Amino acid sequence: MEKILKTAIATLVLPTMFFGIAGCSMTGNSSIDNEGDSRRVSNVVWNNQVDTDFRKLLSAEVSDDETRLIFIRKNDDDLEQTSANISVNNRYQVSLHPGNYTAVNSCVGNNQLSAHATGFKDNNLLADKKDFQLVGGQTYFFYVDMDDTGKSTLEQITTDSALPLLESKRYQSHQISRVVPNCSVPVVTTPPVVAPVIPVLAEKVTIELEVLFDTDKSIVKPEYYSKISEVAEFMTQYPNTLVTIEGHTDSRASDSYNQALSQRRVDAVKEVLITQFDVAPERLSAIGYGEAQPRATNDTAAGRQLNRRVIAIVEERPNN
Repeated sequence: MEKILKTAIATLVLPTMFFGIAGCSMTGNSSIDNEGDSRRVSNVVWNNQVDTDFRKLLSAEVSDDETRLIFIRKNDDDLEQTSANISVNNRYQVSLHPGNYTAVNSCVGNNQLSAHATGFKDNNLLADKKDFQLVGGQTYFFYVDMDDTGKSTLEQITTDSALPLLESKRYQSHQISRVVPNCSVPVVTTPPVVAPVIPVLAEKVTIELEVLFDTDKSIVKPEYYSKISEVAEFMTQYPNTLVTIEGHTDSRASDSYNQALSQRRVDAVKEVLITQFDVAPERLSAIGYGEAQPRATNDTAAGRQLNRRVIAIVEERPNN
């Protein structure tokens, strides 16, 4: 490779010398000066590299649809023809010399980056490419090294690793970058609003509330709240339901007395659902039936116990 590179140098330099001499003899005015950083042909002067404040460069904000790439070349004494042709997504950025760095913006997402020796003369901008997934608004650092055979190394490094390297590097100012971000504006798609599926209660459900009251009383004891909470949870599961709370007594005492007592008791259960479990009042109704709907005989203690009951009937709200 070194022989090839030296041959390439001779191929480039000899014609340049010939035409340079011919040009001088023909015009008598043209001159070439390649001393130090400066390069001059006649009255055209430029610098290969300049001292810069890389911190100022890094402080510039990167837009969300772009990403900043910093390529840093190792200090070495490699031949000129081992300058590293840096490419981004098959677009030429710079022929990076040892001890220099360059910066360029690219688009977010997958980026194909390559460092390939100038001396190969094949203009293969995708040679030795590597793929990197880059995020918008960020700065990424890449370390470049070329050996004397033209073999390239390009690796991503951290910010902490890059900053000390940049302290001793100069910005390569002589470059004609063909990297144009031209990033498309990210398309923000709003997901379609999907209406939640509200469960529908297909059939009426009856929930027995094991709520016992003291004789002639209508106060719900806290020990029965857990049973009442089952009704509230069921109503939450089926938010389009209504509940009717029914109260029944045995046949002892008069009909009117029993009816009034059962009404006071179901009203008390309804109040617990509203105040303790945040059930909307409009979803509740309470009806006391007294002794009118027994489910067992009132002639025995066991039968009367069965008749003294509170139940919750849950059904789907009728469509309007």
